Amino acid sequence: MKNDLITKSLVATSVAALVAPLAVAPAHASPDWNKVPAKTVNAFYPGVASMEWMLNTGDHSGARGIRKGETCASCHETETAEFARKIVEGKKAEPSLDNAKGRAAAIPVKVQAAVDDGTLYLRFQWKAGSGARKHDEKNPAKLAVMLDAGKVEYGAIGGCWATCHDDLRSMPDVNTAAKDHPRAKEYDFRADGPTKYIKESRSDISTARPRGGWDKLKSAADNEALLKDGKFLEMWQWRSGEPPRSGTVSTARLLKADKDLAEGRLDNGVYTVTFKRKLGGGPGKVDLQMGKTYNIGFAVHDDHSNWRYHQVSLGYTLGVGTKGDLSAMKD
Repeated sequence: MKNDLITKSLVATSVAALVAPLAVAPAHASPDWNKVPAKTVNAFYPGVASMEWMLNTGDHSGARGIRKGETCASCHETETAEFARKIVEGKKAEPSLDNAKGRAAAIPVKVQAAVDDGTLYLRFQWKAGSGARKHDEKNPAKLAVMLDAGKVEYGAIGGCWATCHDDLRSMPDVNTAAKDHPRAKEYDFRADGPTKYIKESRSDISTARPRGGWDKLKSAADNEALLKDGKFLEMWQWRSGEPPRSGTVSTARLLKADKDLAEGRLDNGVYTVTFKRKLGGGPGKVDLQMGKTYNIGFAVHDDHSNWRYHQVSLGYTLGVGTKGDLSAMKD
């Protein structure tokens, strides 16, 4: 009898430990989402379609359009699911089918935005996947958002793509020797390679093999000037099994814990994640003001995925108190 009680106690403790990560932080006093308009955005599997890939006419027929300033969404918004299906099937932009196997070509994500009492709220909902290879055992799901104030060259054109390069972790031209570079700590060079960065943080970006510019480093003073001038993407990340984080992508992806940033839950197979952020700016923060428009992109790491094995949105505009592809109006 005593052993049975001990066993039941251990089972209860284990179940509680599994459920606890999803119950992160008390519920936000958020807007009435039943009254907030929603936009369904297809987050799609991109394979190895980096910024360099998109700028190469041999890989991407729309490269000339991008060089002229055409946005990815202006060409592809209605066809993301179709071409993403070709990627997960290995017909284009995916050399590693073992890792792509089981990944959804596209995930419809319901997105809502609102402003209430000087705070911006962004809410995302999507149906959880199942069956793909597990890369991240701690987090069944993650959601990342990036914001640009219009100061990053490719931010308006491709959203998150402004930070995606061929020499990042898990990408074709990754250089794992980056961890031994004298400035590895400053640039967050890890054992498995560099993290995200923007073109402005490098002296050159090559579109020929090997692509990218992880080692074309600028001075520390130049890097400080980028942040001061607002040339960065503000990044938020919710994780189902760990606390949320926020930070910037400029020289690298630099994030730290931000427990009040987001909350998320899984109900009946559907994830609901809500971010909240006070308007205004500050060091490493985009200056969010009513009546202005910003560039936004997001990525869903579903099904325990990690690194590039995610589903991403195209780049969109976020209107704060004004119209945009996503419009955050006063509740």
